[in-house]
Amino acid sequence: MSSRLLNRIGLFFAALVLVSPAILFFLWMISLSLKFEIDNGAYPPILIPERFAWSNYAKVFEENNFLLYMWNSVTGTATLLALSIGVPAGYGIARLKAERSAIVIMIARMTPGLSYLIPLFLLFQWLGILGTLWPQIIIHLVVTVPIVVWVMIGYFETTPME
Repeated sequence: MSSRLLNRIGLFFAALVLVSPAILFFLWMISLSLKFEIDNGAYPPILIPERFAWSNYAKVFEENNFLLYMWNSVTGTATLLALSIGVPAGYGIARLKAERSAIVIMIARMTPGLSYLIPLFLLFQWLGILGTLWPQIIIHLVVTVPIVVWVMIGYFETTPME
């Protein structure tokens, strides 16, 4: 065997050792979500339940107003809006070769966040949305949309034209 192949095998096993705790915790979380409540406290612990409780997932949507909580989530709403704005913008900049647009995105990314603070506060006060979730969502958008556009430009530039 060549030393390069041995290096790759060693690197693979080192990565496997480092990642295995995260994988085990993820599998344990999935296992707990598929168990009935009485099986969760069993001793000794059971990794794979005899019967799966798929009803746990139905309860999340039916009894807990999960969709309402997701709508009221600042991060969830800001992420959906950032993707819906950033993906088309990144596509347009990458495919139309708009260098000026890329410069604007770069400037927006490099501008310190505190420089937006007072103008945004005055704008939110003028719009009458202070005390709601929308100012937080808009501030998240100010930060995340340039990042999404930047990543999408790189992605769309590497995909071949049809």
